[in-house]
Amino acid sequence: MSQVRKALLYSAINQYAFQIISFVSVAILARLLTPEEIGIFAVASSIAFLATSLRSLGVSEYLVREKTIDQQKVRSVVGLMIIMSWGLAFILIIAAAWIADFYQVPDIRNILWIITLPFFIAPFSSVPFALLAREMKFDAILRIDLAGNLTRNGVSIGLALLDYGYYGLAYGTLAGIVAEFLATLYYRPATMVWTPSFRQMGDVVKLGIPISVSRLFYMTSQNSTDLVLGRMATMSDVGLFSRGLGLIMFLNGLLAKAVGPVTLPHLSQVKRDGGSVRDAYLESITLMGAFALPLFAAVNLSSHSLITAMFGDQWQVSVSLASTLAIWAILQSVYSFAGSAFVAIGKEKYVLVQEAVSFTVKIAAIILAVPYGLELVAYGFIVSGAVDMLVVGYLLRQTLGLAVTDVIRSFVPNIIVAANCWIVLKVASIYLQFETMNSWLALLIIACLMVPVWLVSLWLTNNRAWPFVQGAMMKVLKFRFGQGGAA
Repeated sequence: MSQVRKALLYSAINQYAFQIISFVSVAILARLLTPEEIGIFAVASSIAFLATSLRSLGVSEYLVREKTIDQQKVRSVVGLMIIMSWGLAFILIIAAAWIADFYQVPDIRNILWIITLPFFIAPFSSVPFALLAREMKFDAILRIDLAGNLTRNGVSIGLALLDYGYYGLAYGTLAGIVAEFLATLYYRPATMVWTPSFRQMGDVVKLGIPISVSRLFYMTSQNSTDLVLGRMATMSDVGLFSRGLGLIMFLNGLLAKAVGPVTLPHLSQVKRDGGSVRDAYLESITLMGAFALPLFAAVNLSSHSLITAMFGDQWQVSVSLASTLAIWAILQSVYSFAGSAFVAIGKEKYVLVQEAVSFTVKIAAIILAVPYGLELVAYGFIVSGAVDMLVVGYLLRQTLGLAVTDVIRSFVPNIIVAANCWIVLKVASIYLQFETMNSWLALLIIACLMVPVWLVSLWLTNNRAWPFVQGAMMKVLKFRFGQGGAA
């Protein structure tokens, strides 16, 4: 098995395990906590995520992309991480009371204090983690992430059962990061150097500033609804919208997160080997689109069953939000992993441009839409997604020479497959009335209907994904047949 395929395998196992654990955890917590409690934690964690996007200063991308790594470079990265991470931790601790007053929720101060503590160990977990990714050791990364995810979700659920509310989520976050740190110590790579150095940071800062600022824009954009709704609406609105958006992000994670961690190392390797990053990137997004477009086309029509099955009947308001946001997810999936492509070819400033535009448009759309209700906020996401597509398409043409017409031609089979799935499900929903039946039964029927339609459509359109899907099915059938024959 090639190094890339092995990395993809471990990355896929890691991310799918993460999604399964998260699915179970979210489903349980949605029944234990109220929309207001989830909304309060969402606002606090969103603020912490913004600081997290700045503290790394692009060190992971630097360590992955550099042609050669020596002890001095690693020590300089550790030193820079200490300056950024510890400095931001003290700023958050001091500002926590003001933030709590701004949102008029006193407990946000305490939550921020709890989830800021991991900033002090971040330099000694992020750097070895990045070195493991550089060396494509995704088997170790799998074990580290599993330790953190199981601990975080287990503690959160346990404390929620004991009526700790949003404090349980905060302590769960802290426990999960400590568990990841301990696992990282065990699996640390031989290239890791723990002693920091505060010299020769220029190269890291040069790469890190545009990446960190662009990541700040990205994280602010991703958490903008929590931050804006928490101030302009109610914490219950934050919770309700986060469930609708959370469903879409959960499903997107089933697809993108398995490939995402490998994308930058793979594209960087293609670049180092003198290959075509343009062709490798186009192949990646076309294959991803064969899965993403049909999935979200089906979600557009089945959000009621998904929301009520996953979260319970108290989240009915989130149904229409998820249906609308599925269209946004389709737009976002067209140019997946563009940031990794820009970093791989040394064009970090384009990541900054992309995220700055995306942030500005999304924030403006949300602020304008909030007074008119959550549904219009969801439509604002669609507007921002359309603008994102136009901007990223232009930037990829300037950097990789990837024309929009090339992407359209590659995506035509994907669009046909998605249209087939949507039409068949629309007709079925008219006659079967999925919203009136048990949600889990409805999902079972939808899955049994959509999978054959998707497979036949892939075959009829001669989709690029068909050989991969066919090969995977043959391996499964061969394994089952072989096991049966052996028995």
